[in-house]
Amino acid sequence: MKVKKHKLTEEHKRKIGLANAIKMKEYWKNAKATERQIMRGYFNRNKKEKLGYVNSPETRKKLSVIMKEKLKNGEWHPSDISPYIKGHKKGMHGKKHSKETKKKMSKSNKGISNKTREANKEWRKNYVFPIKDTKIEKKIQRFLKELNMEFFTHQYMKINHGYQCDILIPSINLVIECDGDYWHKYPVGLEKDHIRTKELIEKGFKVLRLWEREIKVMNIDDFEKRLEIK
Repeated sequence: MKVKKHKLTEEHKRKIGLANAIKMKEYWKNAKATERQIMRGYFNRNKKEKLGYVNSPETRKKLSVIMKEKLKNGEWHPSDISPYIKGHKKGMHGKKHSKETKKKMSKSNKGISNKTREANKEWRKNYVFPIKDTKIEKKIQRFLKELNMEFFTHQYMKINHGYQCDILIPSINLVIECDGDYWHKYPVGLEKDHIRTKELIEKGFKVLRLWEREIKVMNIDDFEKRLEIK
């Protein structure tokens, strides 16, 4: 007996699609969805959007035969698919740590000994960062060379809020800071800059802070006058 096939209406298709989506959502929440189901859903949702087309049933059958052959010959394995495409089995995406886990993590962080903390602090303060001199720093360095003044760049200053200064001139105990207008909040300046300036002065250093806008128009005579003030 030949079974008569009924053509599905668009409304019926929409309801089936919605039911499947709800079902897959529950599978997803409970981590019951198989890799094949996840892969199929992923490609069906994204292929048209990304590639502008969706393979016909005939093409999908051909591709299935090809992939099965590759799997049989050891040319491909499901584990080759990235964990991201496979689903949510790895990583913390969409998850939250439990209160118990958070407590354990907190204890773990607190478990660092004071000796280790001090060693890390010492390493950080002596570490020479791969800083690239800015244009305004290079200009001031050029002036100092023309004036035959010995100087050091990015020298670590041992103060409470230790840092690497832009330029240090040991002969006159002078620290020069070339402050970018944007990064150092012209004209007010950063609070940490004011604190460091105060601490340097208390340590016996003189501090000359120059703004980017004044360095740009400055010539060597202007710079020499600023040095004399200090």
